Amino acid sequence: MARESITRGLRVFVLLLTLQDVSPGVLSTSEARTLTDTVIQGFSFKGDGTSFLGTFSPVAAKPTDVASAGRTVAPALAAAVAQAVTQEFPLTSVAPAFTYRYNPTLRVFERSTGVPGPLFSERALTLGEGQLNFSVGYSFIHFSELNGTSLDEVRSPALLFETFRDPVVTPSGLAGFRLSAVRIHTQLDLQAQVIAPSLRYGITENWDIGLTIPIVHTFVRVRNETERMADLNGLLFSASPLVVLDRFGRKIRLNSNTRLRFVQSRLRPGLLSKAAGSATGVGDILLRTKYHLWRTEAGCAAVGLNLQLPSGDDNDFHGTAETHLSTFLYLSQVLWERFEPHLNLGVDVNADAVERSSFVYAAGATFLVGKDLGLMVDFLGRSEFSEFPLHVPPQGKLLGAPLDRAANTCTTAQPCSLRLNAGKVFPVFPIQIKRNDIVDFSFGVRYSVGTAGSVFFGGVVPMNADGFRADFIPSGGIEYSF
Repeated sequence: MARESITRGLRVFVLLLTLQDVSPGVLSTSEARTLTDTVIQGFSFKGDGTSFLGTFSPVAAKPTDVASAGRTVAPALAAAVAQAVTQEFPLTSVAPAFTYRYNPTLRVFERSTGVPGPLFSERALTLGEGQLNFSVGYSFIHFSELNGTSLDEVRSPALLFETFRDPVVTPSGLAGFRLSAVRIHTQLDLQAQVIAPSLRYGITENWDIGLTIPIVHTFVRVRNETERMADLNGLLFSASPLVVLDRFGRKIRLNSNTRLRFVQSRLRPGLLSKAAGSATGVGDILLRTKYHLWRTEAGCAAVGLNLQLPSGDDNDFHGTAETHLSTFLYLSQVLWERFEPHLNLGVDVNADAVERSSFVYAAGATFLVGKDLGLMVDFLGRSEFSEFPLHVPPQGKLLGAPLDRAANTCTTAQPCSLRLNAGKVFPVFPIQIKRNDIVDFSFGVRYSVGTAGSVFFGGVVPMNADGFRADFIPSGGIEYSF
């Protein structure tokens, strides 16, 4: 039965090869309407028409359609990308540089402190009654890793089979097809640019409100190719019965213990698919409010409430398509008129999926250098309660087979072997989306412009490998209070 199962599987595999029409080539970017469509195109394996990629299960006795598996996984992957990417957006300088208090003797507003506010977190001080602050921040994010794996180096953990369409005639006069053991190499290029205009207004001395409407430009490029690791030391021959021939045309009997012999491949990688696209639009709108619990001349404690509205298009990775409500406790204290440590603690509640809420925090300090320059450092964190539910259906998984040793050691004199009934199941995109504990380090500088404005520059550096991560996120902008 094992021999018949393997034989049936190979026969159907070759039959699919013969039924394939001439490939229309690699999908064009113009066919994509959204970036989700671009990802789907990037995983719709078409190839260049010179070969057929597939795998089969000796147990099921039928091949798996690799192209169909890619299309099945792509929408779920795109949704996970949208969730992860938009949560990584650093909204620079949502906090004003300076806060103000009214001096009734002079009948003017004066700065509460000369120490400027942080860039990526909040101080407890509120803006001041009647004060209006406007800021524009910019950040560039080039995602390079997912859970510690380079997005340029995603490879299938087991080998698939690639059969070439051009038949080869053996010295004995029998025709067959060349067969290679290959792995899929995926390259994912993901970028985002965020412009974040923010308004903040002091309703009373102890209470202010804010609005941020981010403008997001996202870019994605997907490329998949086959890395030919090893070639069958013989030919796959379609006949009745189905047999494997060695390079001299001799038949190799197939059974449950058959070990196919492979030698290191000298073939160049083959293109499976590629797609690229970009989109610009409004991101998720953020409403903020902050109120003092108590205040002294040098510091205070405040509570805050943030409402994130699903205004960004998740199909273009501009938003999460979910409503988030966050509660915060803010603590800060000015010491020696030049040093201000601060602490933010909060819970980000996902109103559409409460189990995927997060604990968020920031801890850092600002140092005043001279009278116009502020230096800021912060540790920023997000600890997710549960992972994004990326469900990969059985149709999105492949069955690959391993070689008994590294492909570069497979020679004609000492070929490697591959057992047909020793396979490994894996998803087309073989990286899991997991629950993340994201920790970042941020730094920046603010320089005062006049008595009510500032320019600022800074950056964010990841401290761990969880989630989609960029090596460095540069940011900058300008703000002014009226």
